Amino acid sequence: MKLAPSATVAEVMGKRPGAMRVFLRYGMHCPICDLASFETVADAAAAYGLDPRRLLREIERETSTK
Repeated sequence: MKLAPSATVAEVMGKRPGAMRVFLRYGMHCPICDLASFETVADAAAAYGLDPRRLLREIERETSTK
């Protein structure tokens, strides 16, 4: 299932629990932030100067089941 930049951080974590490793690698504390249920991946990535689509591709690559 493809992830979208419009998904909230909480939605991404629910679909891909391993995403926390990727967020934390970039110094993003979004998964443990109180705003995770409201903040989109696009918003979070912008706050850290990251490309949201690249971030999601990395999450998908690292959390895909093979």
